[in-house]
Amino acid sequence: MKKYALFIGIDISKMWIDVSLSLDGQKPDMLHQQFDNQLKGFKKMLKWIEGFARHKRLATRHWLFCMEHTGVYHLPLCCFLREQQLGYVLETALRIHKSLGLKRGKDDKADSMDIARYAYLHRKELKMSDLPEHAIMKLKNLLAFRARLIKHKNALKVAAKEMADFSIPEWIEDIVEDSAHITAAVEAKIRKVEKQLKKIIAQQAELQQIFDLVTSVKGIGMISAMYLIVYTNAFRAFPDARKFACYIGIAPFFRKSGSSTDQPAKVSPLGNRKLKSVLSNAVMAAIKHDQQLKAYYLRKLAEGKHKFSVMNAVKNKLVSRVFATVNRKTPYIEINAYA
Repeated sequence: MKKYALFIGIDISKMWIDVSLSLDGQKPDMLHQQFDNQLKGFKKMLKWIEGFARHKRLATRHWLFCMEHTGVYHLPLCCFLREQQLGYVLETALRIHKSLGLKRGKDDKADSMDIARYAYLHRKELKMSDLPEHAIMKLKNLLAFRARLIKHKNALKVAAKEMADFSIPEWIEDIVEDSAHITAAVEAKIRKVEKQLKKIIAQQAELQQIFDLVTSVKGIGMISAMYLIVYTNAFRAFPDARKFACYIGIAPFFRKSGSSTDQPAKVSPLGNRKLKSVLSNAVMAAIKHDQQLKAYYLRKLAEGKHKFSVMNAVKNKLVSRVFATVNRKTPYIEINAYA
């Protein structure tokens, strides 16, 4: 395991980055500086860190950078650090916040110091991050764009229908007509985006193989498979189905403490809500087309289980099947077909 001599906490915003340097995690001893969130600022930051390292006679570039996930704002810095062959860790803001105890007040400088302290305290268990390959990033951006298009299309259709049902025709004639034209244009754009998604998959042999394996599981369609590929980084980011289920927020956990707390297993509200929604659609398709899952779903409902609890169990079964097919590198086989 690499031993780090300098721990660098970075708080990222749209216009600038706040950087704090720490040797031992103690805030009073940290140095802080602010730089522009662009290449020019990153180069100044690197010179500043190198000067500090020379002054302290630290081992060459035995540095650990740590920062929070910030949507797209952290991408330029991550690309720069990768080009410089410098290791960095992307961590969730909630994990950092929960690990540092009580905190009063907030500003960017204090946040960067908190991140530097977090990197020092958890230095032995942090795992280096890396940006996904270009094809995965393209898929992610296109899927997000498709989701926005669908949201706007549905908003227009619903509003136009309600006006047509309840308003006087001459008041809303132009609105309904224009809404129909815009909706048609958006639907055409959605179809174009889906063609681009298929093209990206087809251009990468590894992604095409994974895509074929994932879609062999009944209930997992084209879009669901692409979401799974993106958020698992082509099934390299998670070692098994259970870890991925925890990330999504579909893995149930017990709550027990002494004799006063003994709650049955429940899912946590923490998780990726978008993936939860995608898997909910996959469940509805699975219980319609997969006879085994359909029988399981109906049997559990007949036993008095809550509908959403049973749906969550089916989500876990789908995730387990997907990971099994990818790990085996063989398509899913419906055992009931050979019974």
